[in-house]
Amino acid sequence: MKQDILLWSPVIVNSLSTPRTCQQVRHYRVDTICNRVDDIKIKTIQLRAERRGKILEARIQLQIVALLEDFSGHSRLFSRPELIKERLAWQEFDKPPQQAADIKYIIQIQELKCDAELQGNEIIISYLLSYMLWAVQEQVVKLLAEEEPMNDNLEQINKFPPAEAEVEMIRNQNGALNRKLFLYEKDLISLQRGIKKAEERNAQLCRELSGTQATVQQLREAVTRKDLLICSYENHLPMGLPKNTPSVAMAPAEFTLGQRIKRILMNTL
Repeated sequence: MKQDILLWSPVIVNSLSTPRTCQQVRHYRVDTICNRVDDIKIKTIQLRAERRGKILEARIQLQIVALLEDFSGHSRLFSRPELIKERLAWQEFDKPPQQAADIKYIIQIQELKCDAELQGNEIIISYLLSYMLWAVQEQVVKLLAEEEPMNDNLEQINKFPPAEAEVEMIRNQNGALNRKLFLYEKDLISLQRGIKKAEERNAQLCRELSGTQATVQQLREAVTRKDLLICSYENHLPMGLPKNTPSVAMAPAEFTLGQRIKRILMNTL
């Protein structure tokens, strides 16, 4: 005859009646006034729930990563941690709370959305967070042998909650959380690569702008030198003689010589 198996296993003893929804709006100051928000990602860092007297406090720690663009076209990275606290009344649970000290609480994120907008030198982020909370306790679970009668099995199952389904559910929840974490990390790596490419592009544009400014400065200096030479030549003409009209009394040879000197000076510039 096979013997029954007794083992310790986490069992869900209580949970919220319905998922809890939290909506919050936070204001953050940025160093530079930006033009728009290119992208924003939020991932969960830590989930924890603690019992505090007649209430249960849920703590959800988030990490905000946003890619901003200023008015000069440069990309800027904005990153901030954020802690969301929620106080839950026991009336929101399926059953009255148990006083056992070994009960642990597990938070499962079901939905996390965010939206961001810029106002001056502030970025305003709106959160929409939905989660479930489970109360879990380590209990002795009895696995019945196959020879036991069906009625006795049903009585034992009612006395000791089944562990296989609970363990499998927790494993599925952990798998879903790990997949979400992987996607968040993948998005963060992609965001970092985009920032690096944008910085390289900005550096190239700065170098091209510096070269263009140097060329413009050289052209300005050349024009200034030409103006100075023309003014110097005109100041040495005879008094009372128009600068642009040759004198009637001037000999043809002198007029031709002056024109040649002026043409030589203009060609040397």
